[in-house]
Amino acid sequence: MDVYTTKCVTMFCFFAAFFAQGICHLDKESHRNKGFNSHMAKGHHLQCGNESYISSESACCNGKITKGLSQLVADCCGTKAYNSLNEICCDGSLFTRSSAHVQCCGEVMYLPTRSCCFDKKLTERKENHDCCGAESFDKTTHICCSNSLSVKPIKESCTNLTVPPRPLSSSPTCTSFQIPEEKSETYNPKEKICCSGRLYKASTLTMCCGDRIYTPFDENVLCCNGTLHLNVPKQSECVGGVVYTNNTCDLSARTRLGEHCCGGQTYDPRTHICCNGHSHDMMNGNFCCGSNVYDPHNKSMKCCSGHLYKDLGEYAECCGNRLLNNTSQICCSSSTTAIIYHTKSNHHCCGHYYYNASLWNCCAENLKPTPNHDSFHPEYRLKQLTDLIPTICNETVLFGKVESVALGKRDRQVMLKVINDFKDSWHYEYLDHCKTPALENGMTYLWKNTTNGYKPISTPVEHISDIHMFYTVCHQHKCQKG
Repeated sequence: MDVYTTKCVTMFCFFAAFFAQGICHLDKESHRNKGFNSHMAKGHHLQCGNESYISSESACCNGKITKGLSQLVADCCGTKAYNSLNEICCDGSLFTRSSAHVQCCGEVMYLPTRSCCFDKKLTERKENHDCCGAESFDKTTHICCSNSLSVKPIKESCTNLTVPPRPLSSSPTCTSFQIPEEKSETYNPKEKICCSGRLYKASTLTMCCGDRIYTPFDENVLCCNGTLHLNVPKQSECVGGVVYTNNTCDLSARTRLGEHCCGGQTYDPRTHICCNGHSHDMMNGNFCCGSNVYDPHNKSMKCCSGHLYKDLGEYAECCGNRLLNNTSQICCSSSTTAIIYHTKSNHHCCGHYYYNASLWNCCAENLKPTPNHDSFHPEYRLKQLTDLIPTICNETVLFGKVESVALGKRDRQVMLKVINDFKDSWHYEYLDHCKTPALENGMTYLWKNTTNGYKPISTPVEHISDIHMFYTVCHQHKCQKG
């Protein structure tokens, strides 16, 4: 069994498998990570009238800013932003939904099962009747003539018979955001070479450097970590992603023996740490958070998706790149998006949406209207890895990559590939389908051992450095305790 136990153990193993095939395609992981970074880790600064705002914290409607509701989940009702899951806008008037099925009839809200709406006027709809304009009719004995919106006995005929048009819902049914279609093309490896989705004519000595090609015959060219450098001096070398010319960094600073390059400077990795090109003294911390350095044991600091927060209060939790430090707020997150909401009674998270449990039912991060007595609500939500430390250090956990998922009657069967051990590298777990968060194939999560097997507890872990940080901090925490 692959577990992290109470012993002070720092050695752990990672492995990866690579394979090549004759299909030139774009990397699906690059699309996923791009979306994850843009929504989970960043808030976009936008302009609203004469003011600027952050889309992850506020929304803009007709030149007016509504704070506390992200643009990612907001619709506009005049100049007011609102959550269309729990509210509805009718001709500029905002109402709290009494049902997930309510629609607008002019300036009022109504249920299509109880009323007929025509020309912004409501009439009563009898039970088991349909609507024909403003008139309610028994579809077993009568028909609706769409050309005149008149009701006639079923034995009579009328032209252009059709089902009467349904009133338009005020809720959006689609979004303008679409992921570009991934194209693939087959090719003959003897004639062409595929470099990051681009095809080139190839010779036996043609090599890829990112999405470009080069050969050993090309002078003054050097490939360094997927970047093709042109017009470099002869005898240049690539070491650790840095171009060295005549044994010096191709930077503004000159190296001494044993020093490494960090941005435009050099540093000694025995005393300093390099974070995105910025050198820091290890006395201030030994882990990077974006371009800053911090100590995960310092409770006054927290790293949220590359953003470092200091001078924290008693309660602090990451929500994407933002900090949730108020118990009156809640973070709802999916694998791509994290959004902060003000807490409300009988409301729950369904992925990154916040819904009224009397209107909706959530199953595996999919919303469905009109809950019944068997409605499911998520038992818990995934948290960022940094929020789980150090409490989780005392638990039995593993890092598992989701390889495949199958659906049973009420459960979800997940095949895991354990990435930090070679001995028992596969796990097969059964999760309650509706009550546990949705998981993505190919993504790695932290899993906690429970009486019913392992369950996922973290948002996707994207970097091996995060796993290293987890084991190192937990090791230090356990050794300090005893």
